[in-house]
Amino acid sequence: MNIRIGAAMLALLATPLLVQAQTVMVYGEGQQPTPQEVADILFRGASEATKLRGQAPINGRSPFALLEQTPTRNPVEASAVSVPVPFDFDSATLTPKARQQLDVIAEGIRLTEGTVKVVVEGHTDAKGSVAYNESLSLRRAAAVRSYLVNVKKLPVTQLGVEGKGPHKLLDKSDPFNGSNRRVQFRAG
Repeated sequence: MNIRIGAAMLALLATPLLVQAQTVMVYGEGQQPTPQEVADILFRGASEATKLRGQAPINGRSPFALLEQTPTRNPVEASAVSVPVPFDFDSATLTPKARQQLDVIAEGIRLTEGTVKVVVEGHTDAKGSVAYNESLSLRRAAAVRSYLVNVKKLPVTQLGVEGKGPHKLLDKSDPFNGSNRRVQFRAG
């Protein structure tokens, strides 16, 4: 193991902030957050991200990217929002049902009054190759950002995108579970 990487890993293990899990408010099929819940969760996530910004990147990656995902059904505990944004199979085209879900998310982001930069994360399950799922998740996150910018008129500078593919599963016990296919919003 490279000495530099080994030292970085030791520093990571010695830093209590980095071993905490990111708590994700998971909305299931047919559930929808309120705009105020979205805003509150993003504000809370921004506070946590600020704490982590003082940490050195590990191997060129943000330390925030190393956090585990812990699902919750209590919005008061959450620092990220996960919603089922439906897409057609093997597609990054938003469905009408997806647009309804994103309309509420847009109102929640608007309530932050531009004070929170939001990262739109696309996630997949483990079906298919990792490379394909990474690409698909990025295309889907980009489609969500495009909708939020072009239709809901949110500033493009407030929204980033990341494709996580199958790397941050909510249900690790069943990597093929549909709950792993989601779009997640966090402060970034």
